[in-house]
Amino acid sequence: MFPYLKFLSNYWQKERGKIALIFVLVVLSQSFSLTEPYFFAKIIDNFLRNAQNLSLFPTEAVFFKGLSLLVLGWIGVAFAARTFKNFQSYLVETVADRVGIRVFEQAYKHLLALPMAFHSRQKSGEVFRKLSKARDDITSLFSIFYDKIFQNIFTISVILIIVLIKSWRIGIPLFGFVPVFFFITWFFTKKIKKTQLEINKINEGIFGSSFEAVSHVELVKSFSTEKAEEEKFRHDNALSHKILKKKTFAFQSLGFAQGTVVNLARVVLLWYGTLLAFQGQLSFGDVILFNFYSFYIYQPLYELGGIYTKYHEGIAAVDRLDEVLREPVSIKDKPGAIKVEKLQGKLEFKDVSFAYEPGGRQILKNISFVLEPGRKLALVGMSGSGKSTIVKLLFRFYEPVSGEIFIDNRPIEDYDSQSLRKRLGLVLQDTVLFNTSIADNIRYGTFEASDEKVKSAAKKSSLQNFISKLSEGIKTVVGERGLKVSGGEKQRIAIARSIIKEPDILVFDEATSALDSHTEEEIRKNITEVSAGITSVVVAHRFATVVDADEIILLKDGEIFERGNHQQLILQKGEYARIYNLQTQRQHAEEELAGERV
Repeated sequence: MFPYLKFLSNYWQKERGKIALIFVLVVLSQSFSLTEPYFFAKIIDNFLRNAQNLSLFPTEAVFFKGLSLLVLGWIGVAFAARTFKNFQSYLVETVADRVGIRVFEQAYKHLLALPMAFHSRQKSGEVFRKLSKARDDITSLFSIFYDKIFQNIFTISVILIIVLIKSWRIGIPLFGFVPVFFFITWFFTKKIKKTQLEINKINEGIFGSSFEAVSHVELVKSFSTEKAEEEKFRHDNALSHKILKKKTFAFQSLGFAQGTVVNLARVVLLWYGTLLAFQGQLSFGDVILFNFYSFYIYQPLYELGGIYTKYHEGIAAVDRLDEVLREPVSIKDKPGAIKVEKLQGKLEFKDVSFAYEPGGRQILKNISFVLEPGRKLALVGMSGSGKSTIVKLLFRFYEPVSGEIFIDNRPIEDYDSQSLRKRLGLVLQDTVLFNTSIADNIRYGTFEASDEKVKSAAKKSSLQNFISKLSEGIKTVVGERGLKVSGGEKQRIAIARSIIKEPDILVFDEATSALDSHTEEEIRKNITEVSAGITSVVVAHRFATVVDADEIILLKDGEIFERGNHQQLILQKGEYARIYNLQTQRQHAEEELAGERV
């Protein structure tokens, strides 16, 4: 337990003052609460004693005055106990929530800092579900420790002291059944914990797969796999429900067994306490007092099963959280890394090789090129040739196995990664749009940009005609993942998002490959216009889109196969010329076929 508390104490440090106050409130609330039965016991004793000796009182008023004082004292103590308890519960809940938020923020920050290698092997929905549940379980763990465990230890300790003062014999039935109760609770909660872990694992899988299905609903609909997804969802939920029934049966069995033990303990306590009272070792008020205290002892023990389960869920949550936090941030900025304000735009790869897994297949082999400021480089080749990997290395999502990357004649490792990426613009094939306005999507990453700057970027990317037709203009919400806009409009928004940054190097990674030829040509013109005078890298598999590049590199199996400008490569009559001619012929054939259909 203590290693986990040590782990969590890092997040509790800022709440030390409030935690100390919680301890004080627990002592006060439970002290007053334990005093309540004492007043009732005194009322019983006074009544029994004085009912036979009312002649000792000048009037009955004296008796009832004493009774009234005891009742008023009881009410005052009860009020104080409730007041302190409510304040304690309020503090525990708010502090626990702050601790949970702090834990979640740290995990989220670490998750964003983890390398692409981690994210590529994880299901995002499943990871986020784990972290979200970890936050809830750790919040519960905090509440359990301060609002349950410490409180119950204090309460039982005080009752034990009172028992030793009054009569140790009454402690035999009062505490004698506790070991039996503990054993029953331990036995059943083992089964409950096992089933709960199975349910958690299944539910995480359900969340991950259903999240993916809903996120890719267009694919699901286009392949008519709704029934398959529904069936998988139904099957997993049925399995979860089957295990839940086992857990519920174990819970009910636990409750029945606990209730039987507690009722037996109270019957024995009442019988033995009455016997001690007749022997003169206890008053009848004391018998009532200890019957009340049996509730204080067994009620926490009733909760023990839930506390035990919640505790282990919390510990499991700490393990899950620690598992993520232990994931190394393999790409770190070195001390004193340069904060980039402005780049000239010179880019160089020098004998760069790369593999996604250590000792795995090399994706890039000895890649070398120099791109001068303001020039345009095109990377072409078939799928899997390594084009997009070069982009990932440029953005330092991964690091090369060997070789070096230079920007403005400095190794890329010399730069602060975040400030470097702010000077780079990126337009991807799969444009990510958020379910917010066009304006907010354009200014993503440049949040301080004014509406005027947004409109200017939209104009440069030829979005103005589209926006002018919308009733809300740039305030129009694009829908989740941009479902309300076409592919061409998505790409123009992505281009606007990049150019609003005013980057020093622009990268277009297959930015037009998913578009029809007409839209592709329009986007290509946009790219040419916005990248004029800016160092730019264009990744493409359609060669016709990069004929204006200053240098074209044809990649094959991770190596540079041919290089030169378009004219030079055509004159070489090599692989580039062959593929270019094939693509041109295919495009002409498609255009002729489309014309015949019209």
